[in-house]
Amino acid sequence: MVASYKRSTLKAACGFLLCIIGLLTSGSARAQNTDSSAASKPSSAASSRKDTAGSAAPTQLDGCLTASDGLMPKLVLFGSRKIYRLEARPMLLTESPLLFANNIDALVHVTGHLGLLPDIYDADRSPVFIIETIDKLAPTCDVKVSLAQLRKQLERPQALPSRASSAASGKTQPAVVVDMTGSLLVFEPATIEVKAGQTVVWKNSSREVHTVTADPGQATNARDVTLPKGAQKFDSGYLNPSQSYEHTFRTPGTYQYVCTLHEVQRMIGQIIVKP
Repeated sequence: MVASYKRSTLKAACGFLLCIIGLLTSGSARAQNTDSSAASKPSSAASSRKDTAGSAAPTQLDGCLTASDGLMPKLVLFGSRKIYRLEARPMLLTESPLLFANNIDALVHVTGHLGLLPDIYDADRSPVFIIETIDKLAPTCDVKVSLAQLRKQLERPQALPSRASSAASGKTQPAVVVDMTGSLLVFEPATIEVKAGQTVVWKNSSREVHTVTADPGQATNARDVTLPKGAQKFDSGYLNPSQSYEHTFRTPGTYQYVCTLHEVQRMIGQIIVKP
C-alpha cells in the first residue's frame, strides 16, 4: 500500500513538472513571435516622416548670393541675417558651370530643398540648401523695389523667336542688329539710326541675363528712358543667353532704353528713328 502511494505521488509530481515546462515553452515562443513582427515593421512615426518628406513641395528662397568663405556659396536671406549654404543638385553644375559665378553679389530667387545636415566644414554651421533652379532678380542686393515686383518681372513671358521671324517677314528694310556681348554690360552699337517701319533685333550673346526696356516705370531712374510723343513702351522681359528680342519702330523720334538689370552700370542704348 505504501508503494502504491509513492507511485501515485511520483506520477502527480511528474505531471506537474510537465505542465510547468509546457507553459514556459509556449511563453517563450510567443515572445519570439512578438519581437520578430515588431522588427519587421517600421515605426508609424518614421513612416509618417518619410511620407511627408517625399511629398514636400520645393522650398523657395530669395536672398543675396555672396562668394564662398568656405566650401559652399552663401545665401543671405533677403531682409534677414539668416544664412544658407548652397549646394547644387546632381548634374546642375555640369549643365550650368557658371551658375554661381554669374550670380555673385546678386539678388537671386532659388528653389530646392533643405539638406539633411548643416555645413559642418564652416564655423557658422548654417543649414545646407540644395538648389534646383536659380534666377537673378536684380544684379545687386541693394534694391529699391519690392520682391513682389521683381518676381512679377521674372514671371513675365519671354519674347518668342517665332514672333521675331513673322514680324520681319514682308518688310523691305532689313532688320538692324544690336548685340549684347561679353562682360562689358553694353549695347553694341549703343546708338543706331533706323527708318520708320524698320525692325531692330537685340541678340544676347553674353553669359549674362539682360533686358531691353523702354518703360520709365520699370527703370531704376525714369530719366534714363525717353520716348517720342505717341510712341508705345516696349520691354523684352528677361533675355537669357542666346535669346533675342525684336521691336519695330513706327513713330519717328529718339528712343532711349535700358537693361533694367544693369542700368546702374550704365547699360543704356539709343535709337533714332527717321521718318
